[in-house]
Amino acid sequence: MLSELGTEYVDLVLVHWPGAAKTPPGSEANAELRLQTWRVLEDFYRRGKFRAIGVSNYEVEHLSELLSVAAVPPAVNQFECHPRRPAHALRAACAAAGVAAVAYASLGCGQLLREPTVAAAADAAGVPPAALLLRWGLEQGCAVIPKSVDPRRVRAFAEPALLSSDVWGRREAADALSRLEALDDGHKFCWDPQGIR
Repeated sequence: MLSELGTEYVDLVLVHWPGAAKTPPGSEANAELRLQTWRVLEDFYRRGKFRAIGVSNYEVEHLSELLSVAAVPPAVNQFECHPRRPAHALRAACAAAGVAAVAYASLGCGQLLREPTVAAAADAAGVPPAALLLRWGLEQGCAVIPKSVDPRRVRAFAEPALLSSDVWGRREAADALSRLEALDDGHKFCWDPQGIR
């Protein structure tokens, strides 16, 4: 794999899903296959081929299970996190274990950009809805990784205003972020790993 990439190492490799291909979600085999997969990643990590290893879509129970047996703990857990699914317990578990929380689908696959509560809060704060949602993720202690193929949107995601205390230090911005808390209904826009044993 590394030779195909033209490199001697990879900075970060994630296990994408807590379930194994062709294994029923409720099967106990998933736990054993997760452990086997993790042992392979640990080996590549020890040999310097992977600089960091992590997981994606692991829920609290998957993460706890892994942390109880891992010789090398995951550096990252990448999971769906946005105002409708703030993942409080999962973020707390990551923080307690020193695992970086990385939020994907921060914009709700684009649907949160059209959510009236988000639009009104962003308007009151004087920021675009995407900036408000990304800032919300940062305020939750997550790294945010918005996806776009549009170069204009990619540049907008990198705007310094996203981090500026001149913008986010204002009461209107703090109020706007607080208004997003009302959206918490546990809704996921992407796949749901909770049924994986």
